[in-house]
Amino acid sequence: MKNDVLIIYGSLNSVPSPEGAAPAKVIYETVESLKYSKFKVLSNYNPKLNSVVYNKDVFLHTKPNVVDTFVLLMIKLLYPYKKRKHKFITSSDEQLQYFVSVCRFLFFNKYDKIIVHVSVGLVSMIKLFFPKREVVFYHHGTSLHTKYDEQQWKQLITNSKAIFAVNKVALGKANSSFKNQLESTRYFGIPNAIIPKLTIEEAKEYYKNRSFSANSFVFAFSGRICVEKGVLNLLYAFQKVYNKNNNVELIVFGAAGTRGIHDVKTDYLLKCHDFAKSNSIPIKFAGFFKNEDLIKRLSQVDVLVLPTDNKLSEEGMPLCLIEALSLGKPIIATDSGGNSEVVKEDENGILIKTNPYVDELAEAMLSLSLDQERHVKFSKEAYTSYIENHSYKSYNEVFIKALKAINFIDE
Repeated sequence: MKNDVLIIYGSLNSVPSPEGAAPAKVIYETVESLKYSKFKVLSNYNPKLNSVVYNKDVFLHTKPNVVDTFVLLMIKLLYPYKKRKHKFITSSDEQLQYFVSVCRFLFFNKYDKIIVHVSVGLVSMIKLFFPKREVVFYHHGTSLHTKYDEQQWKQLITNSKAIFAVNKVALGKANSSFKNQLESTRYFGIPNAIIPKLTIEEAKEYYKNRSFSANSFVFAFSGRICVEKGVLNLLYAFQKVYNKNNNVELIVFGAAGTRGIHDVKTDYLLKCHDFAKSNSIPIKFAGFFKNEDLIKRLSQVDVLVLPTDNKLSEEGMPLCLIEALSLGKPIIATDSGGNSEVVKEDENGILIKTNPYVDELAEAMLSLSLDQERHVKFSKEAYTSYIENHSYKSYNEVFIKALKAINFIDE
């Protein structure tokens, strides 16, 4: 066990995740695809796991007990509210109690090499109780430079043997924002990967039998319908496209809510519906679908568009873009976070670099809808870029190389 690597999910979600949390999916598929006997995964217990089939020798779970409650009380006495929130990056007793339960597990299980996903606060607590254990922090966004202050950043890079992240851009943003610098030799960009739900042949078959008219060029959005994702900007752009090319449609997959609450109605969602209705343009709000059903529907469209407003949000490396590539779909995305590391300009799609960006987005959508030869070229390159950069074969090579570089594994 001393040479095993323990992967810990810092969220209150579990691995596997009945809710479908993206980082949990990455952790689960990483371990499943590697089939590497030295990996174990620890996450929070979820009662829904009772109906899920998974390898219980590999995917372990912990839940707080009375001892954890007592330890948490001691921590709260030692660290008053402001100090506690600053050190562990949370004020939630539930989250902190989970951190304590993880440390209890570590006390009885002597893992020396640990990878913590998502939670900087859990890294801090582990190093508080076990200063000699080696910890890698695995970051899933681009927000290192915005979520933490100088002292928290210094604490993170001091506590971490290395930082793994889904993109490379986060390091540059962090080092340009903080006085304390993290050496590039301690930072590893590991692009997200997926296990495809459909083969490329199956995706093409779904496309051939799609219900849209033969002449219709279909754009799609997939994700949460909110201002940060720029959905209303996409509708504005689509209207400009439709005014010049009537043979286009737009399908919006997703909902305004999160974590299983998919029927919530927000002012922003209603604004999107009102705009489409009042302008009589062919936009369909398809709602939320489970991943398997969503992939089948995405295989029937022509292009996936991700119009994230980078003034409001920075993408990590969206799985929706990678799913589109695995289906051979070109992508149009704004230059937000790791999007630029997925979109290969004029190869598998188009990267929108301005902000405000409605006009540039409309121009990109219009040009692609009118240029069949370019669309076919992008489609072929989309699947190639998935295989080369976002399949688990490529992911595993990069992941194992990073682990070897920091001496977490030998073979």
